[in-house]
This record gives sequence, C-alpha cells and structure tokens, in this order.
Amino acid sequence: MLTVWGFAVAAYCVVGAGLAAQGLRYLLASQYMHYHAEVVHEGWGQLQRNEQRLILGLLKGFGAGMLCLGLACVVVALGPLLDHAYAAHWILALITVTYTALLVHITRFALLPGAAPIAVTTGMLVLAVAAALATCLPL
Repeated sequence: MLTVWGFAVAAYCVVGAGLAAQGLRYLLASQYMHYHAEVVHEGWGQLQRNEQRLILGLLKGFGAGMLCLGLACVVVALGPLLDHAYAAHWILALITVTYTALLVHITRFALLPGAAPIAVTTGMLVLAVAAALATCLPL
C-alpha cells in the first residue's frame, strides 16, 4: 500500500525524471524543435550559421541545467526525503514547484498555445504541488 509520504517520494521522482528527460533532449539537440520553428516562422536551415550556434548553445545550456536539477530531485527524493530528513521536503517543494511554475510561465509566453512542452510542464507542476502538499500532512 502506498502511503502519503511514499506518494510524495514517487511524485518527486517522476517530476525529477521528467525534468532530466527534457533536459537531456535539449542537451542532445542538433537543431531547435518544431514548436520553436512555429514561433519564429523559419526552418532550421533558413537560419544563418551564427544564429544556429547561438540557439544551440542556449538550448544546451538550458538542457544541462534542467538535467542536473532533475537528477538532483530524484537523488534527494530517494535519499533524504525517503529517510524523512527535516529539510528535504521543504527543499524539494521549493525547487520543484518554483522551477516548474517558472517553466510554465515562460513556455506559455514564448511558445504558441497548445505546444507540447506547456502541457508536459503543467503536468509536472501539478504533480510537484501534490507532492509538496502530501509532505505537509502529518505522518
């Protein structure tokens, strides 16, 4: 039977794995995604080489940070949070809710409505909030 605390650990692991997967996708990208092309109305091949290098650098930098944050969330959830360490639930709640909320805000501003990253990140935000609330319940 899954306890409330166990749900929180699992939810944080799913959010962390999702962030890590998205980060890896951007880190390994060789061009921008189709939803980026829809916003700029230009295909990858239409960009100048310097523009391509700049965009790839930004995507890879963003991806590296997201990958590291996602892996850190999983490690903290499976270590200190699972052991009921005092500050672990506050740290995970703070970083997952804040980061995913900012991602939702930024992607809704930067991408066209209905783009896949908005839905995925919104799902991770909901899961992060649920996990944060679950860790606030008495054991």
